[in-house]
Amino acid sequence: MLLSQKTKKPIGIERTDQRWGWLFLTPWLLGLLLFTAFPMLFSLFLAFTNYNLVPDEPTRFVGFKNWVVMVQDPQMQSAFLNTLKYIAIVVPLLIVSPLVLALFLNAKPLWLKGLFITLFFLPNLIPGVVTGLIWAGSLSPDGTVNRFLKGFGITPPAWLTEAAWVMPAIAIIGLWSIGNTILQLIAALKNAPKELFEAATIDGASSLTMFFRITIPLMSSVLFFNVITAIIGGFQYFVVSFLLFNGQGGPNDAGMFLMLKIFKEAITYRNMGYASAMSWAMLLITLLITQVLFAMGKRFVYYAGEEQK
Repeated sequence: MLLSQKTKKPIGIERTDQRWGWLFLTPWLLGLLLFTAFPMLFSLFLAFTNYNLVPDEPTRFVGFKNWVVMVQDPQMQSAFLNTLKYIAIVVPLLIVSPLVLALFLNAKPLWLKGLFITLFFLPNLIPGVVTGLIWAGSLSPDGTVNRFLKGFGITPPAWLTEAAWVMPAIAIIGLWSIGNTILQLIAALKNAPKELFEAATIDGASSLTMFFRITIPLMSSVLFFNVITAIIGGFQYFVVSFLLFNGQGGPNDAGMFLMLKIFKEAITYRNMGYASAMSWAMLLITLLITQVLFAMGKRFVYYAGEEQK
């Protein structure tokens, strides 16, 4: 009887196992093709047409017209710059602040430590729509935040009506849901080999040296993962900005982000061809940034158990 070199099973039995495997994979593969692959390819086709959901207007191939209009669209430029500003300002805060809190919570035994971690994590369990509604009320002129500032004699800013305060407001909202990152970083700190710190202490290394030479390299993979996901989330930022400004982008389009612009073109104006072009442009930009980061990560990110070059 012929045996497979890999599994040492009879070849007939191995083929039967493969058939059963493909059978169980079939629903997932059909779902991937019907609900992911086909819509993506169809949207790529629409990106080069004038398709706009108007029944009486025929769909025509327009080439790169949507892409040219996208570059010249002032609101699209504002949305792109706001998204980049969010990534440049808010994303570092979403990494540094959880790191500081994780180091504090992990430094020494803390009374009610579990309670603090739970309170930090609870906002992650609240849906994005509810989060947007809560903060839309809290940052209103008579909201909780402004009443709190007035209690200390501070004149509160117009968070949602002045363009200069829109990004700080969004940063505050983002910092409200950093509990998941804190948990990941605490887990990384717990898994750090104590022998390295003991050896460094014996050699006379300072706490600052151990932080940059041991702690950060050991946590680099977790930090890198959160940087990537935060940047991708920045390009997909939509729900909170939509609810804060009723889908209008705020004062002087200061709250207009790429996803909100795509939503308005696709749903409000029904310009599906133009919205598809913007979606693919956003995808390509995101892929480019992530590829650059992964190329840089090969030099700076440490993965335990992997041979370092």
